[in-house]
Order: sequence, then structure tokens, then C-alpha cells
Amino acid sequence: MINKLILVVTVLVFAALHAGAQNSKAFYESVVRSSDDAAKRPIVLPPVDPSDIVWAKTLWREVILREKMNLPLYYPTKPIDGRMSLIDVMMQGIEKSYKTAYDDDELQTPITMEEIKSRFDARGDTMTRLNNETGERETVVVAAEINTDEVKRLLVKELWFFNKRTSRLETRVIALCPVREYTRDDGYEGIMKKRLFWIDYGEFRDLFAKQKVFNYQNDAGRLTVDDIFLKRYFNSRIYQESNVYDNRSINSYAVGMDAILESDRIKNDIFNQEQDFWEY
Repeated sequence: MINKLILVVTVLVFAALHAGAQNSKAFYESVVRSSDDAAKRPIVLPPVDPSDIVWAKTLWREVILREKMNLPLYYPTKPIDGRMSLIDVMMQGIEKSYKTAYDDDELQTPITMEEIKSRFDARGDTMTRLNNETGERETVVVAAEINTDEVKRLLVKELWFFNKRTSRLETRVIALCPVREYTRDDGYEGIMKKRLFWIDYGEFRDLFAKQKVFNYQNDAGRLTVDDIFLKRYFNSRIYQESNVYDNRSINSYAVGMDAILESDRIKNDIFNQEQDFWEY
């Protein structure tokens, strides 16, 4: 009787261990990758009546994705653990979700996926190979490969405005532009930069709200791409503001430290503008 009891207990223990081993993957994914990610919707932004906006300024920022604070938008260079880089989310949205890419930050001129691939210098190649059925050599087209890890910068167009109804200085991201960094094959040693396309941020928010990114502090509480921009969890510098000179950029009239100081001046002007609306 005792031997039978020991046998039953042993079987139950092994069964429990086996069940735990079987469910380890499911348990991990339930913690790190929530099952409701696909159904997640972006946070509804409060409506703003244009008549309540008493002051506004358009700014353009440059985000260097290789800076430590911005790394969650650059990595992983290949999808892993349900995560993917910002550029991969954009490319997937354009190619599979029928989102629109534009050639300019005014979001006026749509461009095709083929044009985007050409800006990656991803041109199809041809090769000859032996056809095993006919025994003859034939020419085939080899699909071009896009190296999305070359996108190391991001341009952000945003609107800052003072809302008299809430008595707050608020901001809305309007458009994003990935920038490719690469070297040429003709012996030129400098780093080339190329703007690939612009997207309407609001059009992509449904994808950004579902896409998790790495959280340095907590694997069980990962952020989304939408959280990064709404909560301003990124580092950037202002490189352009709306102005009378055809919206010229800072680099057109200042370089080096002068450009950095000019960027800081614009940032401080925005801060002081909010203070000027208050009466103490």
C-alpha cells in the first residue's frame, strides 16, 4: 500500500514538472508579450478647437537613433520577442497595411514602395542559373534586399501651441521621416544621408500603439512606439522652425557650436512663451 502511494505521488510530481515545462513558453509570452497587443488601440487625444489656440509654432527635430535614450526605436535590427524597430514598423505599414508614404513634410506628394526601395539602393539584380528540367541556362531576377538598419536618424515635425481652454502649452507630432546613413561605393569616404519618406503620424498611430519596444526598467511593462512619442521619451535637437525665410534650417546660417546654441535658443523661447501667457 505504501509503495503504491509513493508511486502515485511520484507520478503526480513528474506530471506537474512536465506540465510546468510544457507551459514555460506560454508563461513567458504571457508576461513579455501580452495577448491583447493586437487589439490595443491608441489613446484618444483630446479634441482641440482651433479657436482656442492663441499661439502656435512649427518645429522640426532630429532624433539620432543610436543615442542611448533612443535605442528602443532603433533596435532590434531584426524582429525579436515580438519587437521590431521603428523603420520596420513603418515599412510593414506601407507594404502590408496600405499606409501612405509621402515625398515631403507637407504630406502632399505620395510615393510608392518601389520608389522607397530605390532610395535604399535596393535594385533587383539578374543572374544566370541552370534549369534542372530543361538542362539550359536561364536568366532570373534576384529580389533586392533592404538594409533597414541603415536608418540611424529620424526627423520629427511637430506643432507646439498654447491652448487657452486648458491654459497649457501642448504639442502634437505631425509627421516622421526616417533618414538613411550609408557609404558610397565609388571611393568617397564621407557618410551620406538620405531622407527616405515622410509619414502622417496620426495615420500610423494604430500600428504604433500595438508595437512594443524595450523598457530598460521592466520587461513586464514594456512601452509602445506611441508611448515613446506621446510621453516624450526620446532625445532630440531642434534643427528648424517655421520662419519667413522659406522655413530655412539652422544649418543654413549656423554651424558647430553656434548651431547648438541656436537650437537651445529656440527651445528656451518656446518655454518663455508659455510663461508669458500667465499672470502672477
